Amino acid sequence: MENNRAKKMYDYHVWANQQVFHNLKKLPDGVYEDTIKSVFPSIKEVLVHLYATDITWLEIMKGSTVQETFKIVEQRRKELDGISLNGLESSYDELAKDYDNFLTSQPDLERTIVTEHPKMGACEFVLADLFHHVVNHGTYHRGNVSAMLHQQGESGTPTDYVFYCLK
Repeated sequence: MENNRAKKMYDYHVWANQQVFHNLKKLPDGVYEDTIKSVFPSIKEVLVHLYATDITWLEIMKGSTVQETFKIVEQRRKELDGISLNGLESSYDELAKDYDNFLTSQPDLERTIVTEHPKMGACEFVLADLFHHVVNHGTYHRGNVSAMLHQQGESGTPTDYVFYCLK
């Protein structure tokens, strides 16, 4: 059993994202990029949003300013233009490695970090709480993907935490 709860939750997040990619690869061509009337215009856009947000929080946790973070995210989003499902999955895998490296380098995930937001001013966060936020955000958007698949007549895949614990 993993003693570091933030790491265990992040590992669940990675596993759940992998389940989504595995499921999407089994579906007919086009499902990933087809435009539908939903919260996002396509499943690809949901996954790109989730990826970009995960980058945002990692950069903030690493100490990047909000301005630096936005530049990094913008650059990484540009790299995703026209990316295939397999290419996006590889980008997720690399980001998971970056998160893992960050996690293992942190002696205290209960420490507070402060970042200056141009509109909200100084924002204080406990690192472990940010990891839980990343996971919660991912859970929400994996639910969007599942709903969008159902709109297209396809099935989602179970990504509930209990399935991760049973693996």
